[in-house]
Amino acid sequence: MKSLFVKLFIAFLLAMLISGAVFFSLAFRVKDWLLQHRHPEITQQLQQGKLPPPPDFPGMKPSFRPHGPLPIPFLFDLGVQAVIFLVVGGGICYLLAWRLTAPVRQLRQAVQQLADGDLTARTGIAAGQQGDEIADLGRDFDRMAERIETLLVAQKQLVRDISHELRSPLARLQVALGLARRKASADAEQALDRIEQETGRLNGMIGELLTLSLLDNGATLSQTEQVDLGELMDEVAQDADFEAAGSACQVLLSQQAGLQVTGNRELLRRAIENVVRNGLRYTGEGNAVELLLEQSQQNHAVIRVRDHGPGVPEAMLEAIFQPFCRVAEARDRQSGGTGIGLAITARAVALHGGSVTARNRPEGGLEVEIRLPVVNRKEAV
Repeated sequence: MKSLFVKLFIAFLLAMLISGAVFFSLAFRVKDWLLQHRHPEITQQLQQGKLPPPPDFPGMKPSFRPHGPLPIPFLFDLGVQAVIFLVVGGGICYLLAWRLTAPVRQLRQAVQQLADGDLTARTGIAAGQQGDEIADLGRDFDRMAERIETLLVAQKQLVRDISHELRSPLARLQVALGLARRKASADAEQALDRIEQETGRLNGMIGELLTLSLLDNGATLSQTEQVDLGELMDEVAQDADFEAAGSACQVLLSQQAGLQVTGNRELLRRAIENVVRNGLRYTGEGNAVELLLEQSQQNHAVIRVRDHGPGVPEAMLEAIFQPFCRVAEARDRQSGGTGIGLAITARAVALHGGSVTARNRPEGGLEVEIRLPVVNRKEAV
């Protein structure tokens, strides 16, 4: 934007200077020609030296000019006129360039707000307001932003409504399953176990959808407290290590003590736990998922979760934090993943003023890094 403004200002100023120079040059030449043809007697007297040349006639031919340097008053007047010409012309060029780039500034600000997640961002250019192509572009952007906001709001509303509506039939299904177990024979136990397993998975998915919907709809941290990340990480590691025992895996924790953050403890636990469980799904038998907690120089708590799985394609390292993202359809379904856990992590961390990123490790596996602002020790006391 600044570059465009500077370019327009310089272009207008150069155009003004060039046109002014051409205009004054032509004016002096025309004045000289008119003097010679309309007043030949004056021209003849000037050539004979009977009349001194006028001091305000700098465009005269060399034969008409007086010998020697121009008089000081003439140079002073010419300098004052040039300064006035530059000041007035430069001011007009500045205002013109500022006025022409105003829609671009509005559009740039709206684009930045939309990129930051503000779906209500608009340029503010009225629909019936006359303007050039830039103003038309701003109005087109407003229509696009309005359409995007409508679609995303409708999508979130649909997910929330479906999640709520599925709760009732799912509860009835669980009741019917319990009744069926009482009357079923031993041959039906395997099928009923499968139904119970899928019902539990569906129930967990609905719970995650409701959590995701709550976070997507601008949820705030209504209940906050000082959370000791060391204790929270130890709790998550113990639970995950217990779950990993069945697959011959383990969870290794290395942490720096005394790091505290302000936020919702349960939400932070779920955010970290989702990443750890995701790592356990893809870590082979006999390997470990590593949890590291340390403080960065930017006064942030850095949580790193490293697994020994196949990793993620580079093009999808950012997409895995989007809802229902699947790196490989068959593999994810086999592992039991729903594609919602990492999305909840990203939104929960953002709600606490942090960030989450992922990268493939050179030695193999995926590393997810969570950054959270640390509470000052003085503030904690």
